[in-house]
Amino acid sequence: MTSLRMGVQLFVVSMLAMTLSSCGDPIDGYCESLKGHQEELTNTLGEGDTGGLIAALPIFEDLERNAPDDIKKDWKTLNTAISGLSDALDEAGVSADDFENGEPPEGISEAEAKKVADAATQVSSTKTQEASVRVQQQARDVCHTSLTL
Repeated sequence: MTSLRMGVQLFVVSMLAMTLSSCGDPIDGYCESLKGHQEELTNTLGEGDTGGLIAALPIFEDLERNAPDDIKKDWKTLNTAISGLSDALDEAGVSADDFENGEPPEGISEAEAKKVADAATQVSSTKTQEASVRVQQQARDVCHTSLTL
C-alpha cells in the first residue's frame, strides 16, 4: 500500500512539474509580446494624437491579454478609456481628427458631442494617466523596453 501511495505521489509531482514548466514564465511571454509590438506601436503612436491612440487599441488589448497579474488592471483601465472614446466617436460618425481645437465638427448633435467629450475626459483622467505611467514603468523595469503612450 505504501509503495502504491508513493508511486501516485511521484506521478502527481512529476505531472505538476511538467504542467508548470510548459506554461512558461508569464512575464517572459508578456515582455516578448511587448517587444514584438514595439515597432508597430512606435509607428502608430508616433504622431502623438488621439487617432493614433485609438489605432493602437488592438495592440493594447493584446498586451492586456498577455499582461502579468500585477499590471493587467492598469492595461484594463487604459483600454476601457480608449475603447470608450473610440465607441463614442463611432456612434457620432466622426473621427478624432474631425475635432479642431476641441470643437466638434458640424453635423454632430449636442448629445453626441457631450458623449465624445466625456469619453475624452476619461482618457485624460488622473486614473487613466496613472495607469499609463505604471504600464510604462513596468515595461522599462521588467521588460527593459521603452513604451511611450
